[in-house]
Amino acid sequence: MGAGGKGSVPGSADEASAAEAEHRPLLFSIAYGMTGSVGDAEDIVQDAFLGLTRARRAGTMIADPKAYLATAVTRLGINYLSSARVRRETYVGDWLPEPVVVPAGEPGPAEHAELADSLSMAFLCCWRPSRRLSGPCSCCARRSGTATRM
Repeated sequence: MGAGGKGSVPGSADEASAAEAEHRPLLFSIAYGMTGSVGDAEDIVQDAFLGLTRARRAGTMIADPKAYLATAVTRLGINYLSSARVRRETYVGDWLPEPVVVPAGEPGPAEHAELADSLSMAFLCCWRPSRRLSGPCSCCARRSGTATRM
């Protein structure tokens, strides 16, 4: 179907591609965390975007696409994990998830987790009661390894 053809929703292609580009990393991380398989996680994310497109074509007004997609991915992941195919698979020994391929020079999942952990620690440190006004600033500077002038 062409743009503006029968069955199309005005602006939905632009909105869908913007939502896909913006939310795909979050949705993939949810699905991958549940399945441990890159291929299955990509299938689940694609099914969630397909559901979003179908809902918009049916005239459903979606106020928060991110919440809608995250809920859809979670439910699709639960359905996948409870399927007979997954229950039939048995692993002998330790099970390890598939590695995620990251382009050279870009931060991978481990670096993102490390950054999130250090930021969480910095914020926890900032929320502690401080006697000095500059306490939170110096705490963040110490945690992040940067020098600041006060």
